[in-house]
Amino acid sequence: MHSKGVEYPAFHAHVNPGFPWALAGGHMSMRTFMLYAQEKQTDLDYWIDAITASGPLYLLDDLTGLCKFANASPDLEADAVRIATGLDVTGDDLSRAAIRTQLRGYVNERRCGFETNDYRVPDEAHGPMGDSDLEIFNTREFFQELRARVIEVMDREAAAAGISSA
Repeated sequence: MHSKGVEYPAFHAHVNPGFPWALAGGHMSMRTFMLYAQEKQTDLDYWIDAITASGPLYLLDDLTGLCKFANASPDLEADAVRIATGLDVTGDDLSRAAIRTQLRGYVNERRCGFETNDYRVPDEAHGPMGDSDLEIFNTREFFQELRARVIEVMDREAAAAGISSA
């Protein structure tokens, strides 16, 4: 299985509808891969926020060079940047930079010709996961609504940041 030609790691798309918006593989640039396992959330608003607000913060590690296994907070990463470079930066500054990085990647994909339908998970991800008894929440209907709303949010936030896909 893959999204945008990037194969999924050990984390299944059945329980991670955020994969299609990852910039560099679903477990490297979009921290939505373990959310269902940890929090068991299945509502639409939760996943929209996860994809557009909290998930992209995983890019902080790429911006600062910190190991992703550290699972450091934005404030801790800001402390590390201050100690290493003397740059006066806050966790909020870094969080905004990560979100802007996500938006720039998304806008670049759109400029390169990505259409709404390119943001999808494989058909198999909308049904049961083998013999698992996990709840099926990522139905086709759920995902179609999620995709429409995530794209709406990302287009609006990119325009507000002065980076549009036009």
